[in-house]
Amino acid sequence: MYDLVIIGAGPGGIALAAEAQASGIDLSRTLVLEKWTTHNWAIRQLYPEQKVTTANYKGFQARCEGLLCIGDMTKSETIQYFDRIIENYKLNLQYEAEVFAMRPLADAAGARFRVESSKGTYDTRVLAVGVGIFGRPNKPKEYRFPPGLKDRLLFDITSQRIEAEDVLVVGGGDSAAEYVEYLRKQGNRVTLSYRGSEFKRLNEHNLTTLLDLQRRGEIEVLSGSNISEVKNIDGRPQAVFRDNAPQTFDRIVYALGGTTPTNFLRMLAISFDDNGPIFHETGETDVPGLFLLGDLVVGKNGGSIITAFNSAVHAMRGICAGHLSCSSAPLKDSFAK
Repeated sequence: MYDLVIIGAGPGGIALAAEAQASGIDLSRTLVLEKWTTHNWAIRQLYPEQKVTTANYKGFQARCEGLLCIGDMTKSETIQYFDRIIENYKLNLQYEAEVFAMRPLADAAGARFRVESSKGTYDTRVLAVGVGIFGRPNKPKEYRFPPGLKDRLLFDITSQRIEAEDVLVVGGGDSAAEYVEYLRKQGNRVTLSYRGSEFKRLNEHNLTTLLDLQRRGEIEVLSGSNISEVKNIDGRPQAVFRDNAPQTFDRIVYALGGTTPTNFLRMLAISFDDNGPIFHETGETDVPGLFLLGDLVVGKNGGSIITAFNSAVHAMRGICAGHLSCSSAPLKDSFAK
C-alpha cells in the first residue's frame, strides 16, 4: 500500500512527487503512474523543437510558490530540467502504466483508493490526478473522419514528419498559430481555417507573426470558414467548406484544444458543475483524499508549467494538513531556474 499515488508524470505530477519527498513522505510509499514511455509526453508531442515554454503562458502570473520553478526555456531545456528533478529527488515513476480504473475503498488497512493499471493494482491513502487536458484533444463534432486517413488527419505536428506538403491547420488559438509558423518553416504550403472573422484569442507575438505571414503571402488564411465534411480523395483529405470551394490537402492538422477527461474522473464519483469537476483551493475534491493537479484545476484554457507547480504546492498543503504526516517543510529547489 502507498501513502500517495499520482496519476500523470507531467509538470504537476512530478512537482507533487518532489514536494512530497521534500516534505518527509517516505519515498518508497509514493508512486507516479504514467501511461506513456516517458515523462511530459504532451510537451514532447505537442511542442515543436523551436517552441519556447514561457513562464507566463497565456498571461498566467509566473510566481513560483514552492519547491520548483522555471523561467522561459526551450523544449529541450524543459525536458532536461525535469530529468534532473526526477534524478535528484529519486522519484518513483512507473512508465507504460495506463490507468483504466480508480475505485474508492471503504477500508482496506487505511487505504482509501484502489488504482488498477496495465502494470498492476495499487492501494493508496491519497490519490492525486494530474492528467493533462491535451491527453484527449478535441475532435470536430460536426462530421466524422473517413476511413483510410489515419496518418493524414492529425492533432499534433510531431508524430508525423511534415515537409513540403499542402497542410490545412484548423483552429484559431495560440496552438494553431504556432503550428502554422512551424509548418511554414518546414517548407510546407500552409492554409489556416478559422471560424471567426478575426483572431481574438492570440497572444501579441503569435498574432503579429501570423498576420505578417499572411501579408507576405506565405500562408493563406480562411477566416469565417467552416468545414462541413472531410472526404477521402485518393488517400488525401478533402475539406468541404460550407461557404468556400472544397480543397484537397496532404494533411489536416487540428488545433482545437483539449478536454477535461470527464469519464476518467467520474470513476471516483467526483461532483461536477457546468465548469467541470468541483474542488477546494488545495485541489481536493469532495471525495476526501482525492486531489486534482495542473490543467484540471486551472480550467479549460489550460495553464503554465508554473501554475502546475503551484497546484502541487497547494495539494501538498492539503495532504499534510488532513491526510499524511509531513515531517518537514519543503525548501526552494537549489537548481530552480
